[in-house]
Amino acid sequence: MIMPPALHVLCFGDSFTAGFSFWEPKDHPYAISLEATLKEAFPTINVTTDMQGLSGDFITPPGGFLTRMDILYQETHPQNPFTHAIILGGTNDLFQHASPTSIYRALKDVWAIPLSNSTDVLTLTIPECPTCETALIPKRLKINSAILAQGEILAEERRLEEEWGLHATDAKAKEGKLYTFDLYNEIPYESLGEEEKKELWGDGVHYSSKGYDLMGRLLAARIIELVGEEMGVKNERDGKRGAEKEDEDSGGTMRTELKKRGSKEIREKR
Repeated sequence: MIMPPALHVLCFGDSFTAGFSFWEPKDHPYAISLEATLKEAFPTINVTTDMQGLSGDFITPPGGFLTRMDILYQETHPQNPFTHAIILGGTNDLFQHASPTSIYRALKDVWAIPLSNSTDVLTLTIPECPTCETALIPKRLKINSAILAQGEILAEERRLEEEWGLHATDAKAKEGKLYTFDLYNEIPYESLGEEEKKELWGDGVHYSSKGYDLMGRLLAARIIELVGEEMGVKNERDGKRGAEKEDEDSGGTMRTELKKRGSKEIREKR
């Protein structure tokens, strides 16, 4: 069994990454539960996170997403390379009525920096916004559809390359891979019961501290899944894989169990 020597995860974005919620006394980043869950799954490797959330920032100009990412890859990455970058943004851009096309194009420019530096990117869909104007809903859905479609295209390309035994060029082999996580559907608002809304959502735009903790656990499950796929193991604990492919998606199962756990905790408080 071969495991990576370390996991250094960049958590990059705006207030959702910073863990901001208007009614909470202090920020509570999802990076806290993300790191704890990854350390539990991979107890023998060095797991670290770098939280780079800036409340109020934009993906589109004059926002600072691109500049901030560029600085990180000039100053931090060379000394302590990021293995994964989790990227979330777009809510503030929608508030300012930026077009879905401009947001998506700017997001791709941000992705390009870590990808070109051998960092795997996990890009998230834009979450619901309970108090936002309804006119933003179709714009949000359009961006999210584009994000997920891009992930599906690249996943199919990787699958075909593996199936056909195609070898990537040296330049492509050094690039990071782009993956997606549908945060919009994993932590919804409208479809939740009233008690769950109160527990997981903080102020009508952001999550509560419990919501951010759930977000971190779900993202950790996705990274565990990706590391397992890359290394040929599910995770370090049960990390042997048989000759036959597992029928069950371990990462998806873990995400389901984590969501069930969160719902159970909420019900027990009622």
